[in-house]
Amino acid sequence: MGSEAEADFVVPDHLTREVFRKCIEKDLNVDNIRIVHFEITPGSSPGDNYTSKIYRCKVIYNQPHTEDKTIHFLAKSMIVIHLSDDFSQSDIIEREINVYRDLLPKLSKFLGGTIVAPKCYDIFTEPNQNFIFEDLKALGYTCADRVSGLDADHLKVVLNKIAKFHAASIKLLEEEPSIEGAFPLGFINEISMKEPVVQGFFKGNLKLAAEIVNTIPGYERFSAKLMKVYDNFVDIALKMMRPDPVKDTKVMNHGDLWVNNFLFKYNEETKEPTDVLFVDYQGTFVNSPAIDINYLFSTSAQLDPLRRKLDLIEKDYYPVFVNELQRLEVKSVPSLEDIFGQIRSREMFSIINLFAVLPLVSINREESKTNDYTQFLDADKSKRKTLIGMYTDRFMEAMKFTLNNLEDVIDETINEYS
Repeated sequence: MGSEAEADFVVPDHLTREVFRKCIEKDLNVDNIRIVHFEITPGSSPGDNYTSKIYRCKVIYNQPHTEDKTIHFLAKSMIVIHLSDDFSQSDIIEREINVYRDLLPKLSKFLGGTIVAPKCYDIFTEPNQNFIFEDLKALGYTCADRVSGLDADHLKVVLNKIAKFHAASIKLLEEEPSIEGAFPLGFINEISMKEPVVQGFFKGNLKLAAEIVNTIPGYERFSAKLMKVYDNFVDIALKMMRPDPVKDTKVMNHGDLWVNNFLFKYNEETKEPTDVLFVDYQGTFVNSPAIDINYLFSTSAQLDPLRRKLDLIEKDYYPVFVNELQRLEVKSVPSLEDIFGQIRSREMFSIINLFAVLPLVSINREESKTNDYTQFLDADKSKRKTLIGMYTDRFMEAMKFTLNNLEDVIDETINEYS
């Protein structure tokens, strides 16, 4: 039935010929597809996915009196995670289902031909939630290097694309304001912050960071400051996510805009990135564009573009954003100062994700092979992994720059709790 790409790889029982035959027939609007051959292989490297398993499927098919054709699929099968009754994994997955079934088709009307996500052929819920996508790798798209992060060229295409996504969502929200009610919350919210695993992931690393900076000459002063953030973490985090009805620009955020959720296409001659598509829409919600932008830079930018964050936003995000709003005849266009103000007001979100996410992003591929969701349930294992990431050169450089660059933001924040 399938070819094993690794010695211990087992083809899942639920990904059958019939699943892919139905996908092809639905796409072509026919009922006479015959599967000649198909094979399934692992679709991601060990440790790259925490909440799902990814599979690639190559299918050779035909119709009566036609030649064989080949099509490539990518299947995402969600891993069952046991959370509290209040914070349900099914709610997160249901949100992604709504994005692919409802939001993205509506958003596409305003994107002017711009594609932001892979084509979704099917979604089914047995044995668990499963998504069947087109395999972007077969179309020439590949992942960037998670460990080294994104340089300015990669960030340019990401900023260009998310600017179009944000602008189109403003028009959609104008025409269908009820959509906001379907996507009100991101990963950080009052419900998730009561979940020990979630709070531990975001909050626990602040304490480790406070211990580390206390051992670094010239950075000892940040130890007490980070502990003050730790002590008031839930309130600080929730403030970052609370929309300002007066100052904020209301857009649909991707919600998990980091390097592993990007697939890039490259110029064959220059090897420069020319396009990007976004995957994993489990965190999509309505809020300021500063959420996506700050998360992108704190989790995925190399040090040089991180230092030039505002310049890159002014050069690669804002002009595209404005052009799209004008094309869509949106009357209220935020100024660059408006966008910068929103980014500034949510820089504590950058700091939170610097310590929560970047350590795991920075871990080398060999060490990350054993990464999975269970490490967040085991305090010792989680601490060991986090410390490995925090002692990488990439994390140390980003941390030192961010702490110095945003020290006034940290001070303003913790002074509220004096």
